[in-house]
Amino acid sequence: TRVSLQTTSRSTMRYEPKSDNVAATVIDGEAIIVNLTTGVYYSMDKVGAEVWELMSQGLSTEQIAAALEARHHVERATALNDTEQLIQKLLAEDLVCPGSGESPVVEEPVSAMDRTAYVTPAVEIYRDMGDLLALDPPMPGLRDFPPQSTPPQRQD
Repeated sequence: TRVSLQTTSRSTMRYEPKSDNVAATVIDGEAIIVNLTTGVYYSMDKVGAEVWELMSQGLSTEQIAAALEARHHVERATALNDTEQLIQKLLAEDLVCPGSGESPVVEEPVSAMDRTAYVTPAVEIYRDMGDLLALDPPMPGLRDFPPQSTPPQRQD
């Protein structure tokens, strides 16, 4: 069985990470997010990390709720409400902004045996390192550069 995640009503609003001041990654089911302007870092696990990934792929809030319903034991209305509340928190922390363009058409396989327990998505906020990270923020993509094999030569 397949469930279409294309929206036809209700909340078709899309949000996306603010690429100018946010560094984020999802590792082992946990979203790690840093606001490079304030130095505050955030964590979302399980369903929250899924919401972050789906939002990053350009899905609308309704499509995210449909995906959560397909993956977990949750009613779509609950998933939509929880997703909208999470996004409001992310907006308040200046981590996301309204998206532009159309949401992609996505179809996700559904199997009742593959569905897992649903946990209300939440964001954990860590302000204790804010001043330090704002002074010396992590460098997104730094690991993409190969280390130099020889030190640069001084020129006199």
